[in-house]
Amino acid sequence: MGIEAPVQYGPGVSAFAVYMTQYQLLPYQRTAEVLNELAGLGISPGTLQRTVRVAATRLEAPVNAIRGALVAAPVAHADETGLCVNGNLYWLHVLSTDRLTAYFPHPKRDAEAPDAFSLLAPFAGVLVHDHWSACQRYSCWHAFCNAHHLRELTAIAERSPSQPWAADMIALLCQANALVSEAQAQDLKALPTGDVERLRTRYDTILSKAEAGKPPPPRGHDSLVRIVGWNTSRSTTRLSVTGVT
Repeated sequence: MGIEAPVQYGPGVSAFAVYMTQYQLLPYQRTAEVLNELAGLGISPGTLQRTVRVAATRLEAPVNAIRGALVAAPVAHADETGLCVNGNLYWLHVLSTDRLTAYFPHPKRDAEAPDAFSLLAPFAGVLVHDHWSACQRYSCWHAFCNAHHLRELTAIAERSPSQPWAADMIALLCQANALVSEAQAQDLKALPTGDVERLRTRYDTILSKAEAGKPPPPRGHDSLVRIVGWNTSRSTTRLSVTGVT
């Protein structure tokens, strides 16, 4: 029963092959070598590829459920990174929460890619990203990633000692993150109102000092412009009190 080929491997071998190639990111050839050397199984890379395709077909329903849950999430994070596909540069686009992640490889990094991803257009929550213009086109709420801000602030503090506001903002963002971690440890759903107001007041004060010391240009990619984040349409830039993301 269920025997369809002269040589057939069970679900354990298939699961191992998918795990090694898709999670551990081992190439198909090397995965075949591992199976041969450790288990004495002479499986070709082509067979492993077919195993992965079968697994992908079986996972279509949960993958679609994950994509739907991400679109309905109150907060999600978008990013992209370079990826080599058959020797060519692709971009791996991602939309994620703390529990769910959807990946989408695409040969381009421009606006065509997130449109093809098809998750950002219907998304109506808060989208956290790195100021990428392709993300800012969507009519959801926007929050800019503090991990990226910290990198830019560190560069400003190191290159321009005459701009002390950068170090002040680094300290503030790290303090906000620490306060959120403490609140989460106490099972609080949000920071106390007093803490939020004190953080916002310090945030605005630091930005005022930054603008006075280095007035931002009206256009361009100046670091201060990205950190201050001028509001457009439904977009909003605000101090994240849900942690440094």
